Amino acid sequence: MINGCSDLKTGDIFTWDNYPLFDVKQKERRWFLFLGYRALEAIVYQVTTTTQYDHYQANGSRTKNNFFKINAGIGGLIQDSIIDLTTYFERIHVKFFEDYKSDIDKKGSLSQDWVNKLVKHIKADRHIPSVEKKDIYGYLRDAGFKVNV
Repeated sequence: MINGCSDLKTGDIFTWDNYPLFDVKQKERRWFLFLGYRALEAIVYQVTTTTQYDHYQANGSRTKNNFFKINAGIGGLIQDSIIDLTTYFERIHVKFFEDYKSDIDKKGSLSQDWVNKLVKHIKADRHIPSVEKKDIYGYLRDAGFKVNV
């Protein structure tokens, strides 16, 4: 359990039990990558992971998405996963995030090598506005990562 957004830094991997925004009848634990939060607008940037590889295989429904595979063990992940910035990049209100903090648990953090891969994908993404990209790069720098864009 975390005490709030301030317990997470950009690049952290966390779980959210009973994630309320996922469109399934039975809520489940989701794994996320914390991308930071914009205090002025009270917005949290996050991306959830998926283990449904079939969507990303040849002829899959998401083969043209902006995604990359991240290995089990990285940042505390227990399974190989996909980070899909096209489908799973989210902006949520800090208050909403804080309301569910008892369901959120930090698992680990990305290494510099994985942050480099993440930055490459954020830079190439057509759906994330440039102002948000700049924010995320700044959050990564604030978390101690080297960011070359």
